[in-house]
Amino acid sequence: MTIAPVGAALPAGPAAAAPSTGRSFAAALEARLSPGPAASPSPFPGAGALGAVERAQSRLEAVLAAARSGRTFTAQELLGLQAEAYRTVQTVDLATKLVEQGAQSVKQALNLQL
Repeated sequence: MTIAPVGAALPAGPAAAAPSTGRSFAAALEARLSPGPAASPSPFPGAGALGAVERAQSRLEAVLAAARSGRTFTAQELLGLQAEAYRTVQTVDLATKLVEQGAQSVKQALNLQL
């Protein structure tokens, strides 16, 4: 499924509808959250968190595209989506605080008089 950016026009017709896999939203969400095959370790320790944020962004864009194409969601699906969005916001917030603290530490170390 091609994911259009948020503001882009979606093609009209039945091809634009989200495909139905026949499984519940909770099962699909659980499959997305379960760890996949082991990847090679990244030299950057925050790469895993950034990858999770990118996957969440892709997921939210796919849901928005499905909503724009006319798909309706159940209360359970919307609650799961809200939980996923909250988790992503918390990850981004934590990453922001860590970067700010790291920058502040470097700045302090550079200004230290020996």
